[in-house]
Formats: sequence, C-alpha cells, structure tokens
Amino acid sequence: MGRNCGYLALMAGLAGGAEAVALPEVPCSPGIVAGAVAEAYRLGKAHAIIVISEGVPGGSTKLAEALDAQQKALGFDVRVTRIGHVQRGGAPGAFDRILASRTGAAAIDALAHGRHSVMVGMLSGAIRETPLAEVAGRLKPIDPALVELARVLAR
Repeated sequence: MGRNCGYLALMAGLAGGAEAVALPEVPCSPGIVAGAVAEAYRLGKAHAIIVISEGVPGGSTKLAEALDAQQKALGFDVRVTRIGHVQRGGAPGAFDRILASRTGAAAIDALAHGRHSVMVGMLSGAIRETPLAEVAGRLKPIDPALVELARVLAR
C-alpha cells in the first residue's frame, strides 16, 4: 500500500482535508507536523488529521510518541488509526465502475489477442497497455504541485 511511495497517502490527505501529510519522498520531521497540529488548534479547528505514509522513517508510532510528549502545547489528544487495507473498502462511484469495466474489457482483449505481461490502465483519458517490464520496480515521482496543494488546503 505504498511502502516507498507516498502517492496514496497524499491523495488520502488531499481528499480528507488533512492538516499534515508525511511522505517518504518529502523530508518531514515531528516538529513540522507538531507545528501543523498546533496551528490547527490555534485556528479553532475541532481536530487535526495527519496522514502518514507507511514508508516514512519511524512511521506513525514515532510521530505519535513525539506528539504525545507535546500534547498540552498542541491542544489535541493524539489517537493513531492504522487503516491499512481497510481504505480499499469504500463504495465505488460511477467513475470507478466505468473505469473497472473499461480496463477489464481491455485486459480481456489483450489476452485474447496474445498480449501478455502488460498492465492496463488509463493514461491521458484513454485506456492503454503498458509492458510490465517498463514499470516493474519503478516508482512514480510525487507531483510537487500536489504536495504544495495539500499544504495550502491544510491552512
């Protein structure tokens, strides 16, 4: 679920309105996260959400310990929820259902025509096949504009 890639955590943080998102690709310290939590409290927010990608050094345990030590200064109680694979259990929307139908049909078509070892997905709005050799073992870089958007929306 993104051990070395923070894409899913970044998207969850954007969608959920997180005050801080910690990713393995972007250096982040407990002090930076504590600052975001303290700012949320100062602004009168009722809670602060922090999303931590599993690849962040120390993970949620280390961060929770650091925040617990500063709890009075932060203003919030700290609770850790590890959602893991539970995040996959959401109800699909119309886009999800249509994408599943389109990619499923394309995968069957690829197999029927003898094309193996390909990944089927959407690229620039079109369903495409990508050879697995081109993507296996490679990480897609995080878009810095999305990281900045998460920072701006957290305020």
